[in-house]
Amino acid sequence: MTARSLGSTFAALAATQVDQAMRSLAQRRNRHGAIHATRKAIRRLRSILALCRQALEPEVSDIDRALRHLGTGLSDLRDAHVVTTTALQLATGDERDLWLAAATHLAARREALLAEALAKDPEFFARRAKLNALAEAIAALSWDRLTHKDLSEGIARSARRLTKAKQAEHREPNVANSHRLRRRLRRLRMQRQAIQAARREAPSLIGSVQTERYPSVRTLTKDADHLGLLQDLKMLRSCLKWIDTSLPMAQMRSRLRSELDRASP
Repeated sequence: MTARSLGSTFAALAATQVDQAMRSLAQRRNRHGAIHATRKAIRRLRSILALCRQALEPEVSDIDRALRHLGTGLSDLRDAHVVTTTALQLATGDERDLWLAAATHLAARREALLAEALAKDPEFFARRAKLNALAEAIAALSWDRLTHKDLSEGIARSARRLTKAKQAEHREPNVANSHRLRRRLRRLRMQRQAIQAARREAPSLIGSVQTERYPSVRTLTKDADHLGLLQDLKMLRSCLKWIDTSLPMAQMRSRLRSELDRASP
């Protein structure tokens, strides 16, 4: 396979994620699920660009910063949705009515944030226009320069960053380090998945790119999901201030402590 064939394969993978983000951002039904899908597509896109970064510099750095800004701009909406769904998941047993009431308050705040965002950017037209411009810039990158060495070095770089994040979180297990570790886990997982997707398209295309030395997709997913559960519970705890104070806050905090203790290693 030629370098151009290799590059066009990963360019197509990137284009698929751009298309997914565009379609999700334009979706009117189930806005909250669509926002979550948009952010996921942006993360997958950024992971592909990072994997191929060595061949795509210097232009790719500006593109990545713009994509990060787009994703971050949707963070508050995503977080408001997550704490609502987390509260609903706790609505079981004797505390069912309590957490349903909490979820109702959180859902009202979630809808208010969405309405505010759409008032500032109707139908997300400005974000969609920015994403469309980025799509053109991504398609114009020098994908033909991509080599097997670039891919090998790209995934090795992500693995090193994951190792450093694990060490930092072990030394100082705080919120910032936990979030960083989860991002690094997801980045390496998505890059492994991108390579797997390319291999399915053309089994002989990237045979020289070795990924077996790195954690499996299953392990990376398990570790990231576990951190995600802890982060969602902590975020819900921090959002209790948005809930009607007539609800039994001490009882709710106690339940969250129990859930965190259960989920902690």
